[in-house]
Amino acid sequence: MRQTVGTGSGPWRRRVAVALSVAYTIGLLVAWVVLRFAGERWWLPLVGLYAPPIGFFFPAPFVLAVTWRWAGRRWFASQFLAALLALYGLLGPSLGLGRDRHAVADPRAIRLVSYNIQLGQRGMPGILAQVAQFQSNLVLLQEAHQGLAAGLREAFVGWHVDSRDQFFIASRFPILEVREPARLLYKVDKAGSTQERAGGAHFMAYTLDSDLGPIDVFSVHTTSPREGLDEMRGSGFLHELRQGHILLGRNSDTLLFNAYRRRRQVEAVAAAARASKHPVIIAGDFNLPGLSRVAHDSLGDFDEAFVEAGWGFGYTFPSKLPFLRIDRIFTGHGLRAVDFRQGDTLASDHLCVYAVITADGLSLVGRGDAPPRESHDSGP
Repeated sequence: MRQTVGTGSGPWRRRVAVALSVAYTIGLLVAWVVLRFAGERWWLPLVGLYAPPIGFFFPAPFVLAVTWRWAGRRWFASQFLAALLALYGLLGPSLGLGRDRHAVADPRAIRLVSYNIQLGQRGMPGILAQVAQFQSNLVLLQEAHQGLAAGLREAFVGWHVDSRDQFFIASRFPILEVREPARLLYKVDKAGSTQERAGGAHFMAYTLDSDLGPIDVFSVHTTSPREGLDEMRGSGFLHELRQGHILLGRNSDTLLFNAYRRRRQVEAVAAAARASKHPVIIAGDFNLPGLSRVAHDSLGDFDEAFVEAGWGFGYTFPSKLPFLRIDRIFTGHGLRAVDFRQGDTLASDHLCVYAVITADGLSLVGRGDAPPRESHDSGP
């Protein structure tokens, strides 16, 4: 009798296991295609871009166990590949294959820290301690309002500094030029009428006389999606879900407009970087997760330091339990990142990012064999 029951239940369990396997694989493929290619022009994938990506991987252990137990090795192998898709396609880790220990030691290297400091709300000592930990020679701060300028200048005494709008730069290299971009014109389409209004380009450009030669550095902080996500959340996610508001995209106008502004800002900084006469570094808080189509379309011809030389997932926000990689560093032709790391403190709601950047192939950019500058200045 036991043998008969077992035989009858086997095909049923196998069908369920196979169906689960197929459903999970198709779900992952659809999610990847929608998030990666639908872009930020539709509210649904836009919300998904800013959701914790670990959710895509949660079912994998259960599905693997079920297929191993009841569906057979072939289906288990397919789910193993699906789990790899969830891990590498949606969570986006890097194996640090481009990390170069020899090049990291290059005394001419640019050691860059980029940090959204959240208006210094959690106190400047922790922020400055984090910057000092990396022994950097170039620091880009975003959300450093003008009230912090005097304190920052004092902290970086002996450095070359500049503070404008929300952007602060401290450099061991002379700052040859600072360029504030022209304001952008944003179109607002509501109730069938089109209006236009000006807004900031949300970046600052600098030309530095580095030990690798003149370089152009762009510090970026694009429009945040937070305002739009908060409006969609309304009285709480569960409440709005029960009412059907979120499923219908209610209150998504601000989210979509913020995405439009962010795209324009990224396009503007990318165009400015492509027009540069010198090797380029672009760094800051892009508010663009790893699967963002905007990042791929606008910045795809630049090399991302995390992808080239990072290790792990590179998540930087929120700092207490990060699940989004929105703070980034890019390099253009002639430069390459040979190391990349994230910060490890709660001095801001973001973790800082750090990269060691050298000339591509360790050939200097315009300085022959000139020795690096010696600096005995104080400061972080």
